[in-house]
Amino acid sequence: MLQLKRIVLWMFLLVIVTTSYAQQSKVNAAYTFLQNSQLDSAKVYIDAAVFHPETSNDGQAWYLRGFVYKSIYNQKEKSDRQSISRIEALNSFKKSLSVDTSSENVQENIKNIKYLATTLYNDAGASLDAVDYKIAIDNFSKFLQYYALIDNSPDNIKQKNIDFNLAIASVYTKIFEGDRKGKLEYLNLAKSSYNKVLELDPNNIGANYNMGILYYNQAVNLINQSDYDLDIVALSDIQDNSIKLFKESLPFMEKAYSLDPRRKETLLGLSGIYFSLNEFDKSNMFKLKLEEIEKQK
Repeated sequence: MLQLKRIVLWMFLLVIVTTSYAQQSKVNAAYTFLQNSQLDSAKVYIDAAVFHPETSNDGQAWYLRGFVYKSIYNQKEKSDRQSISRIEALNSFKKSLSVDTSSENVQENIKNIKYLATTLYNDAGASLDAVDYKIAIDNFSKFLQYYALIDNSPDNIKQKNIDFNLAIASVYTKIFEGDRKGKLEYLNLAKSSYNKVLELDPNNIGANYNMGILYYNQAVNLINQSDYDLDIVALSDIQDNSIKLFKESLPFMEKAYSLDPRRKETLLGLSGIYFSLNEFDKSNMFKLKLEEIEKQK
């Protein structure tokens, strides 16, 4: 009976050794195919290895998988801003980083994550237009996700968010200006993006000025689009709404002025806002400031 148990145990150990060897052989095969630039074959073997229970927590296997998919991205999908292989590579390096904390492995994974995350950031910037802005948003979101693995400095992440939200707000504004009646939701998206910037940096000149301009232009457009055949009640409503918008513009424009008193666009905006609010003395004051700056050229 004891001998039978030993035979069963020996057979069980043999299966484990055989299985482990088989999976390691797949890792080795993937490495060989990678060296020979046979990336499709390398992908097949490394996928089979890392998704097998025996090697699912092998940090080196996951690192190799990341390198295989990174190579596929570089050779075949570099121009694809929605590359699947890039994300597979990032996820693999992330997994390797979590299961193998040796100094050398951490250093190599961080280096590769940084490179691929940077390509996401660059592709986000390249997609900031009226056609591909949703790709930009998706890539920037993914960039933040992976970049946090290698640099969790609050200041760096904050600045990246500020830069991106300023840029996407500008895209939303252009879309709205192209069709003010049909694309009103983009005006609200622009305001939302500038508000995100101001939450991170209340003293951001660009966000304050542009928020002021959005409300200012909205008021002016409301007045310009009014029909002279409207009754008195309707015209009164337009006037009330335009005044409300000018008042909403004012604190942003005043903030921008306090941050840069010599910016001509801000002085012009404040002069126009106060004029529209019937505060002519203040309007003339900013008009004179603007004239003084113009004379100093």
